[in-house]
Amino acid sequence: MNSNSDNLISASLSTQSLTYRPNQGEVSFEVTVNNDSDSFANFQLEIIAAGEIRNPNYRWYRLEPEVAAAQPHGSSTKFQVFIFNTPIPGFVGTVNLSVKIFSPQLARERRLILRLEIERDNQPILISVELPIRTFQVYPGNAIDIPVRVRNQGQVASNVLLHLTGIDAFWVTNSAERRFTLNANSQTELSFRCEPPSVVQAPSLNYLFIAEATSNNSYPANAEGNLEVLPVGYINFSTPQNKQRIPSRRPWLPDWKSNSVSYELLFKNVSNLSQEINVQIQGKDWRKCTFKKSPEIANLNLGETVKVILDVKTKRPWIGIGKTLFLEAKAELSDQRLGSTDPATQSLELEVLPIIPLWLQLAIIVLIAALLAYILKPEAIAHTAPVNSVRINDNGTGTSIVSASDDCTLRYWRIRSDDIEANEDATLDIEANEDATLKEPEEQNFRCIRPKHLKGVLAFANNPIKVVKFEPVENQTVALGLESGVIEIRKVSSGDIISTLQESPERDQIFDLAFTTNSLNLFSGSGKGKIRVWSRESTTTKFQEKPVVIDLEKQQKLRDFPITALALSPDDKMLVVSAEKHSFIILHRNENQPNNPFKKILVERLENIDKNGTGEPNNSVLSLAFLPQLHKNKNSQENILATSNSVGLIAIWNLKRCEPTTYNNQQQINDTHCELLDSWQESKNPIRTLAFSEDGKFLVSGGDDGQVVVRYLTSDYRRDKTKSPQVINNFSDSKTIRSIDVKSSQKIVVSGSEDFQVRLHHIPPY
Repeated sequence: MNSNSDNLISASLSTQSLTYRPNQGEVSFEVTVNNDSDSFANFQLEIIAAGEIRNPNYRWYRLEPEVAAAQPHGSSTKFQVFIFNTPIPGFVGTVNLSVKIFSPQLARERRLILRLEIERDNQPILISVELPIRTFQVYPGNAIDIPVRVRNQGQVASNVLLHLTGIDAFWVTNSAERRFTLNANSQTELSFRCEPPSVVQAPSLNYLFIAEATSNNSYPANAEGNLEVLPVGYINFSTPQNKQRIPSRRPWLPDWKSNSVSYELLFKNVSNLSQEINVQIQGKDWRKCTFKKSPEIANLNLGETVKVILDVKTKRPWIGIGKTLFLEAKAELSDQRLGSTDPATQSLELEVLPIIPLWLQLAIIVLIAALLAYILKPEAIAHTAPVNSVRINDNGTGTSIVSASDDCTLRYWRIRSDDIEANEDATLDIEANEDATLKEPEEQNFRCIRPKHLKGVLAFANNPIKVVKFEPVENQTVALGLESGVIEIRKVSSGDIISTLQESPERDQIFDLAFTTNSLNLFSGSGKGKIRVWSRESTTTKFQEKPVVIDLEKQQKLRDFPITALALSPDDKMLVVSAEKHSFIILHRNENQPNNPFKKILVERLENIDKNGTGEPNNSVLSLAFLPQLHKNKNSQENILATSNSVGLIAIWNLKRCEPTTYNNQQQINDTHCELLDSWQESKNPIRTLAFSEDGKFLVSGGDDGQVVVRYLTSDYRRDKTKSPQVINNFSDSKTIRSIDVKSSQKIVVSGSEDFQVRLHHIPPY
């Protein structure tokens, strides 16, 4: 047969078919190749059997010559092909051989086809295959070993190819084929490791597999086994929204058409079992509804998520109030080897509103009720401007409170009930003193808005009141510091003025006041940096008209030096004054020289706190509070002071341990260095007020963030880090806390703030 499609190479076979019987000698055929080109060329042959697995170590034919010499145009080359083995080991039948003829010089090739008939030889079966274990069970993701035993019963060695079929080749981790040489009259055992992949890639089925062995001198042999992939996983059942409402849109409008709603039921197959899902509806109110499912039966393949739409329809009343129907969706699985879905059911809630909205039925009633409530509601009694100062009556009972405000009034408050723990947000019951004759303010002098309610007003002042302080011991009188620079001494019982103190007619508002414990001296701090010392002979006499004045603003050489806070130590021996530039001033009293009240003046600068990274320089001290020494031994050598500033820093000092660092004369301010017990950043906002409890167990603070914070202390007056601070007032929309006072025996804290309110707070147990 000739093939000459491009006139370069032509070839022919000596025969078109050939018969070969293994072990009966070799057979051959001849290939004639003609050089039809215009140049010298040599030719090569390659024989390819259909279906063979190429193995360089397995040869089944040979060529003579293997490579022909180059020949000129018109010459012929003859090749002899000898077949001495089966192209496919163990194969019996007909196989097509492709004779590939090619020339490197001509870059051309030809292919001729020869039919090879392979007959069975008379040799007995020499190779046998055995499965020691025929049945296997495995879960997806787990691995098992399948042992295969191969025996050579012949008298010569055999090259064996062992192949595992029937199982996905990707499941076999160490190849599904093994090639080995098996000696005569011997056996070997090999193992195939099988690992089914993830759940959704390994369906739960019985897989029939075959272990087949072929060799060069034996017929194929095989053994069958069974691999069962066990069921595993679950069907996830969920619904994006299990609460629905009819009507679903604009429920505030009348709508008589809406009477149904749809739920989405989602099923995700996270198992290796395909399922058919049928949803059944049950629950308390299922008889009150009709249902429609789409689809009726959901087919769920491995790894899939399907959605079942459940339409629920029910009757709606025309009037009345809404009602809630409770339903339950349960999924039935076609293959229950994994049990039920996860979860087994989904609870559904359906709120059914009346056709006529309730608001329309009740609108007139609600309107009338709201109007009556507005008309009849008593207006809350409170200040009409920010509250600057609050004080608890410290006469042993702690049951009354006074407050001073920018509305020019001094108000009197009484706690409503002894059981204050019953109401965490307790209000204060206002009780006016009926025996007192309250005088209306003079129209021409009164600088504030006249209050609507006079109940609870103890006194009117002609200017905003910046501070109120009880006279110590009996607490029968109070001192008021006014914006105008006037100090008023009034009776608590009636509010009547006992005396008025003012150094000069110049306006110099009073920011803070302090009494000595014997009530014979009164200190005031003003907006122009002056400390005034008012004295008297006894508690039954009036204070002298002219005070002793200490001008700290002049000594500091500052233009603006307001004294916003001052505090007198419990032993009356030192007066502490707030100062600008992140400092406070300590004035040691000279009790025996009334005209020279202070023998030594020291200033503590807080830069050393900033070196520790707990504060910022150039910020003013806003509040000062001494620890009461009622619980201390009379011989105590400590004066504990708490300070706060405009950047939220709180510090606790021991003023008994202050060492001067400069030594000027007593008319100048000398620097000092006091013992800092503790400091911390309480807030990012200014802290404007501080108060120790009488027992020294906690410190209360308030500031611009609207919080009242209780910070617990150790026995040496440092923060107790084992106890978290308690925020007992935290109104984010409220104004600055300007003043607080504490009564630990009553477990109460009172605060006054910029939102005009006086509030009572309860101290948490400690």
